[in-house]
Amino acid sequence: MIATARNLADEERELAARAGGGDHAAFSVLFERHKAGIYRFCLYMLNDAAGAEDIYQEVFINFYRACREGKEMTNVRGYLMTAARTRCLNALKASRRLTSIDDFDDAGVAPDETLADTAEHLRDALQRIPPQYRESFLLFELEGYSYQEIGEQLGITHDVIKNRIYRAKQSLQKILRPLLRE
Repeated sequence: MIATARNLADEERELAARAGGGDHAAFSVLFERHKAGIYRFCLYMLNDAAGAEDIYQEVFINFYRACREGKEMTNVRGYLMTAARTRCLNALKASRRLTSIDDFDDAGVAPDETLADTAEHLRDALQRIPPQYRESFLLFELEGYSYQEIGEQLGITHDVIKNRIYRAKQSLQKILRPLLRE
């Protein structure tokens, strides 16, 4: 597994270098490999398909520019996810939807009765938890990042990551509890 991950990183580093040299097929391989994860992360962070689409496109355009400028890509997946994370947090701040941990309120957390399915309930619930919990939870549960990879991207320790994921799960459970009783 470690050798495979190392081989993948080497392959992606080579593809990024080739993309930087104008090889559109190399860029296409990287784009196809990472597009779904980046878009999904943006969508769950913002709960806004149009905003997620904009950020997703910006991330790949800037990635292509960075390759063309000769930036060495030691971790393509990490580079893309960090760029997506930064842009999502900036978008949340700009729209004044960024909630601090201190502002988190347990009152009124029952999901909207008009939502049609479980996925919508989950997206709604994810928006009700603080972004720092949401991003750690999404990176771990949805994108399959390890604690170490999350720590490297977010600049936080293993214990902080573990705590954020635990708190996200606890918050989601509390928010979704009324739905689960139905």
